[in-house]
Amino acid sequence: MGLHTGLAKGVMAGTATITATSGKISGSASLTVTAAVLTSIAVTPATASVAAGKTQQFTATGTYNNGTTQNLTSSVTWTSSASSVATVSASGLATSIEQGTATITATSGTVSGSATLTVTAAVLTSIAVTPSSASVATGAPQQFTATGTYSNGTTQNLTTTASWTSSNTSVATIKVHTGLATGVAAGTATITATSGAIHGTATLTVTVV
Repeated sequence: MGLHTGLAKGVMAGTATITATSGKISGSASLTVTAAVLTSIAVTPATASVAAGKTQQFTATGTYNNGTTQNLTSSVTWTSSASSVATVSASGLATSIEQGTATITATSGTVSGSATLTVTAAVLTSIAVTPSSASVATGAPQQFTATGTYSNGTTQNLTTTASWTSSNTSVATIKVHTGLATGVAAGTATITATSGAIHGTATLTVTVV
């Protein structure tokens, strides 16, 4: 409180007696300071974009009428405007499901804040080549299959869309878009199926009959 102004400032919740004194004469009043009141919630990131099946962590920061801020991520109530697009846990972790846009909202009492989550198409995360190992005689064929797994957990046969290569064409060749390998000479070759930046491999051993 200003010593000569009478201006009091609340510091923390509680009650204080304010006294004005002039010489031997004084007067007093009671001042009750209440807890700071939440005025707004900011959700960060304000906008985010993830592939279907991926997660995005959101954070809620509350601002109070005394100017202080506090992390409210674990105490607010989280909701998604489109649960078919994305769901959100009690800790603010959103899980994307399918393409679309959802508004992620954090609420505490009557105060809320929100962010926008855009879900894009699922992305390829891995390729499995089967059989993982095979053995053929020289001149014999071996069909390989490529199965892609996506970020949303779905799988797809990529045998005719992946690019196939052999690490040693003097041992085995393979048709680029069919996965059909042919043994050439005794030895071992690594067969690779590639789609974009993702690839999977298998081992082909060629024997001499």
